[in-house]
Amino acid sequence: WLKPPFGPPAEGSPLAGRAGPVESLGGMFALRQINNNYSDFAGTRADFVVVGHPEFNLGKVQAESGYGQGWDTTMVKSLPKRSPANDRFRTSGGVSRHLRHVAAVPNEPKQSLKDRALSRSRSSPQLAASSSLGGFGGGNGFENFLAQLGSSEKLPPCSPNRTVAGFGNHIRSQPVCKHYGAVQDELKDLRLRLRASPEATKAELLTEESWKYYASHLEQAKRNESQWRRCRLRAQPSVQAQMMPLSSP
Repeated sequence: WLKPPFGPPAEGSPLAGRAGPVESLGGMFALRQINNNYSDFAGTRADFVVVGHPEFNLGKVQAESGYGQGWDTTMVKSLPKRSPANDRFRTSGGVSRHLRHVAAVPNEPKQSLKDRALSRSRSSPQLAASSSLGGFGGGNGFENFLAQLGSSEKLPPCSPNRTVAGFGNHIRSQPVCKHYGAVQDELKDLRLRLRASPEATKAELLTEESWKYYASHLEQAKRNESQWRRCRLRAQPSVQAQMMPLSSP
């Protein structure tokens, strides 16, 4: 047991009947003399890694000056530090080009964000080719849109082909489904308004140019419907081949 002033346990305490270790061991040296505590968890080498390290023996100040000749301080071979941002910065001209770009003062004010976006769309062939109006573009786009909307055919679904219900999949009440459902209702309402009061509806669509918004959705709906029909035709032979023949009564 610990030496005075703590002394042995008092008479009547729960520890009074327990025998203490040999007093010759003394202090905390008894822990190291029992067994190698590091070997229980980290093998037989961990004891030396801790107590034999120069930073443990000499202190951090002396260890930073050098570990001595007995320690291998060779660095592991590695590539220089690189990143996509640094590579892009170097290939575009580096610091000199960046400084010239920052120091350059334009003689005239910049265009607005809308004007810059329009100029990019006019100059880029990719953006011009991927126009969302599709068959409704050009000079007769408005008339084509009205003819398609006022036809006797049923309006194709505006929503993309997706599964909105099933095991672990319940997105029917999500905003994306509600958005396409609202667009479908607006197209149906617009068709009824064109039949009831065509002149007022046409003037409203032309004044606000909202017909382009509905035309883009109607064109996308037509593309979705044609894609769905092509997929159905391609899958029809394989489905029929897997079907069992009808049993005779």
